[in-house]
Amino acid sequence: MGEIAIRRAGLDDVASIATVHEAAVNGERGRGDYDDVQIDAWAHPRTLAELNEQIGARRFFIAESPTRSLAYAQLDVGAATVGSIYVVPHSWRQGVRRRLAQTVFEAARDAGLRCVELDSSLNAVPFYEALGFTRLRSLDHTLRSGVVMPCVRMTKELADEPGASSGTNGSTP
Repeated sequence: MGEIAIRRAGLDDVASIATVHEAAVNGERGRGDYDDVQIDAWAHPRTLAELNEQIGARRFFIAESPTRSLAYAQLDVGAATVGSIYVVPHSWRQGVRRRLAQTVFEAARDAGLRCVELDSSLNAVPFYEALGFTRLRSLDHTLRSGVVMPCVRMTKELADEPGASSGTNGSTP
């Protein structure tokens, strides 16, 4: 696949993040976890202006080859949540998502977090379980359009990760 770089994303990456998101979600068509109505609603959840605002409020990371953006992830330190990890279909099963996840975990530990949670799409549950996440409960996520998408709330303790430090969760009550 060539050289992959992972870096903190900035406001100039908004269009690339939107493109990765749309491609990754559309790649789920026909896999059976979600129907076309759900995928259409999921593929377009935010405007570029909303993404600009989110990048200012959260930590976004982007994985790139020399020629294109391949994946992105976001971490909301205040909520101790991984907001998303998306990879374009041509880069699936090549280790990009795992490397990006490790970058997010390192950033979470550096911010003082001891655990993180996320709402996983059904198709991604096995990946997150392989990373050490455990299932908390099933839930329905209502997208902006009103379309409902079943998900799984998951949690991961970071203390067992390489580089983890002892202490308390860095999120505030």
